Amino acid sequence: MKNLRLTGRALGWFVLLALVLPLAAAYLLRLSPAPVIALITSAFLIEYGSIPIGIGLGLPSLYVLCAATVIEAGIFLGIYGILDTAGQTSKHVAWFLLKTKMLAERSKMFDRYGILGLFPCEILIGVYLCAPASRLSGWQRERAFAVTMAGYCVAAVATTLATLGLIRYFIP
Repeated sequence: MKNLRLTGRALGWFVLLALVLPLAAAYLLRLSPAPVIALITSAFLIEYGSIPIGIGLGLPSLYVLCAATVIEAGIFLGIYGILDTAGQTSKHVAWFLLKTKMLAERSKMFDRYGILGLFPCEILIGVYLCAPASRLSGWQRERAFAVTMAGYCVAAVATTLATLGLIRYFIP
C-alpha cells in the first residue's frame, strides 16, 4: 500500500504539472487545443526546443515559456519521485541507491562541481539525466529541483528571445 501511495504522489505531480496546468491555462486563455497538445508533446521530447514549435504554431510566447517550464518541472518531479519510491519500497534498489551515493561522494568530479553541475547538465543534456543523477547522488530533492529548473529557465528564456528575434538587441 505504501508503494502505491508513493507512486501515486509522484505520478500526481507529473500529471498535474505536465498535463493539467498547461491544458487548464490554455482553456482559460481560449487557446486552440491542437497547438497546445503539440507543445506538450514536443516538450516531452525536446524540452526547451519545444518553445519555437509552440510560438511557431501561434501560441502566445509568455504562455509557451510558462507551459514549457511547468511541464519540465512535472517531468523532473515525476522521475525523481518514481526513483525515490523504488528506493523506499525495494531493498535491492535502496542498496543500489546507497552504493551510488557513496560512489558519488568519493568522485572528484562530484566533489568539485556537486549539485551545481546540474545547471549546465540541464542546458546541455536535459531533465531526463538531471533527475536520476540527483537522486542517485543522494542530493536533496528541493535543491536539485531548484538548480535544475534554474538551468532550464536560462535556456528557455534564451530560446524564447532567439525565437522572437529579440536576441539581436543583446548580442552585437
